[in-house]
Amino acid sequence: MDNKRADKLDLINLMIRFKNSFFQLWPLMLVMSILFGVGSAFLAQRSFVPMYQSKAIFTVDCVYEQDDIFGNGVYYDQYAAEQLAESFPKILNTAVMRDLIEEKIPRGYSNGNATAESVTDSNMLVLTVESNDPQDAYDYLCAIIECYPQVAVYMVDNPQIKIVESPTKPTNPFNAFSPTRSAAKGVIVGIVLSLGVMFLLALGSRTIQTADELKNTINLPILVALPKVAVKKRRKESNTVISADSNANMSESLRGLRMKIKKELADAEKKTVLITSTLAGEGKTTVAVNLAQSLVKDGHKVVVLDADFRNQSVAKFLGEKASGDGLMECLKNPELSITKCIRSTNSGLCFVSGRSTDKRQYSIEYKAMRRILEKLSREFDYIVLDTPPSEVVSDATALCRYAECVVYVVRQDYAKRGQVLNAVTALHQKDVNITGCVFNGVPQFHRHYGYGYRSTYGYGYDYGYRKYSYGNKYGYGSKYGYGSKYGKYGKYAQQMEDNH
Repeated sequence: MDNKRADKLDLINLMIRFKNSFFQLWPLMLVMSILFGVGSAFLAQRSFVPMYQSKAIFTVDCVYEQDDIFGNGVYYDQYAAEQLAESFPKILNTAVMRDLIEEKIPRGYSNGNATAESVTDSNMLVLTVESNDPQDAYDYLCAIIECYPQVAVYMVDNPQIKIVESPTKPTNPFNAFSPTRSAAKGVIVGIVLSLGVMFLLALGSRTIQTADELKNTINLPILVALPKVAVKKRRKESNTVISADSNANMSESLRGLRMKIKKELADAEKKTVLITSTLAGEGKTTVAVNLAQSLVKDGHKVVVLDADFRNQSVAKFLGEKASGDGLMECLKNPELSITKCIRSTNSGLCFVSGRSTDKRQYSIEYKAMRRILEKLSREFDYIVLDTPPSEVVSDATALCRYAECVVYVVRQDYAKRGQVLNAVTALHQKDVNITGCVFNGVPQFHRHYGYGYRSTYGYGYDYGYRKYSYGNKYGYGSKYGYGSKYGKYGKYAQQMEDNH
């Protein structure tokens, strides 16, 4: 039963992957269909050979004895015409017929194709010659008509052939070139090939496509699934904060995430939320800023710290200039107060975001970081840390020790399953207790993964706060929890304390 269910889920996931590949690569299909259509029409035109057709119609009469009381002239003539039509290929290919025709044709040979067909219920015979040269078709047909009776006498008794329609020299080809039909065939081939490419890519994809795959990969609670939203930007602004007016589904999902974060940080002393991901581009800054904005709308005082020193993007995300001092300058210079680096938006959201650094390696001053967070906690209700990707830079792991709530962002169809698993495992080995995951960029046609959609992963549903709270694989007393092999007094945690 489980195997059948797994096969069914795999098939569904494969179809979802194929659908996602289609939406991503449909321009490729369009380009391939156009190229194949134009190429097919071009090749068909290059290989097109105009063919000319010359026809002649004649009747076949046979002489028979008048005293034959069983004789029937009409029947006999019909039979004779049919017999001549059936035997025409043999007659035409005989040595005698070829010799006679070669004597009649001016050039001595012909590259045409001759056929004969009898007219039903009559003694009429239609002789047709097709050739790429109109003169050759006409000469060949005239030679056949002239030589045919001399050889047909061996097949039918006393044949009398009378011309009903004389042959004429053709002027126009009968096989007119049709580029539309050739192009249509090429378009169909291009579509089929592109769909095959999409299917192969979907079959070999190793990225996370569904919330089920994410849950099965890292076994963490899925806090919320954020829908994929295309936000229109104004010319002089780059603010992409989601509002209820811009996208109701996104706003509702962020409201659900805010409720879970507030429940996780119910203790008055817990104020710090850290947002990280596996790779760059998964939307961690989007989640961090929009979560902070949602908390501001709920009446809280919130500050966002841009802790991705190599890619300071919070200011740009909010439509502000990436200039001035940021968190890195405060960590390097103890005399620089963090309050002097705080800027605010019209909505009341405060943030700290400076200039990016080109340094490949930068060690965080942990004591300075602790002092900064302690100072901010006295002035703000919540502190949101936007950190670099955990798979790329180790800063996220180092900063996790200061956060009471760690949110891991996974973008749909982006990072590979192995990369996500390795990054999450590395965090747990460093005694990082991840609160849950945000499944970001989910297409809105996956309605069963959204918040408030009668969903599987909605607030209070199967994968809500309770099921994956303390006591699970990564919870309290578990393999990666407190008191375990990788717990607070574990080997890795002890090494970290000794080093710092």
